[in-house]
Amino acid sequence: MPLFGFFDYGKSGKGIAKDAPVKRPFFKFWELFARKFWKFFYINFIYVLFCLPVVTFGPATVAMTQVMRKFTLEQPIFTFDEFWKAFKKNFRQSVGLGIVNVIFIVSFAYAYTYYDILTMLEPTFFNLALMSMTIAAGAFVLMMHFYIYPQIAALTLNLNQIIKNSLLLVVLGIKGSLVTLVFTILILVALVIFFPFSLFVLPVLPFAWLNFLMVFNTYPVIQKYIITPFYEAKGEKNPEIPDYSTEEDGEEALFEDFGGREAAIKSKPKPKGKVIK
Repeated sequence: MPLFGFFDYGKSGKGIAKDAPVKRPFFKFWELFARKFWKFFYINFIYVLFCLPVVTFGPATVAMTQVMRKFTLEQPIFTFDEFWKAFKKNFRQSVGLGIVNVIFIVSFAYAYTYYDILTMLEPTFFNLALMSMTIAAGAFVLMMHFYIYPQIAALTLNLNQIIKNSLLLVVLGIKGSLVTLVFTILILVALVIFFPFSLFVLPVLPFAWLNFLMVFNTYPVIQKYIITPFYEAKGEKNPEIPDYSTEEDGEEALFEDFGGREAAIKSKPKPKGKVIK
C-alpha cells in the first residue's frame, strides 16, 4: 500500500477523455490541486532537502517548477526522477540566479526596514514616496520570478533573454501575476505571524502549493507569447497543446513533451501572435 499516495507508480490515473470539454481555469486549478494534493507534500519535502541556503536555492526551485509544469500540462511523470533530471540539467544556469535572488531578498529586507523606520521618524511625502517605490520595485521583481523559473525549466534561452521576456510577461499576464503575488504575500505573512511555529510546516506545506499556483497562472502566458509563436513561425503546432482532432482520422493523439527544444529565433519570422525576443 503506498504511503499517502506518494509512491504509487503502479496505479494509473483516470486519463483524459478525447471529447472532454475544456474546463475553465478556476475549476481546472482546483481539480488538479485535489488530484495532486498528497504529491505536494512529497514534492515540498524533496525541495526542502535539496534547497541548501544560497547554493542550491535556484536549481531546486527550477526542478520543482518543472514538476509543476508537467502537472499543469497533465503529463504523466515519475516525480523524483523528473525533479532530479531538472535539478542536474539546469544547475549551472540557475545556481547563479539563486545567489542573486538571495542577495535581492536581503537587500529588499534591509531597504524596507530602513525606510519603514525613517518614515515613522519623519513621515514626509519624500520618505513615503521612497517607501512606496521600494515596495513596488520588490513586488515587480518578485512577479518577474514567476516567469523566470518556468522559462528556465521549459526553454533553451540564455538568462538575459529570459529576464527580458519576464519584464514583458509580467505586464502581458498581469491578472495571473497579481493573483499569484497576492497569495504569495498572504502565505509569507502567515508564516511570519505564526513564527516560530510555522517552521514545523515548512518541510511539508507552503513551497509546493505556491509553486503550483505560480506555474498554473504563468505558464499559459509563456505558451501564448513565446512557445506557440515559435512553432507558428516554423509552420508547426505547439506540441504541448493536446490535439484531439486526430480521433476523426482513426488515429490516437500523441502526448509528447518537446519542452526545451525551443531556441531563440534569430531571423524575423511573421508569426500570427506576438514573439518576445
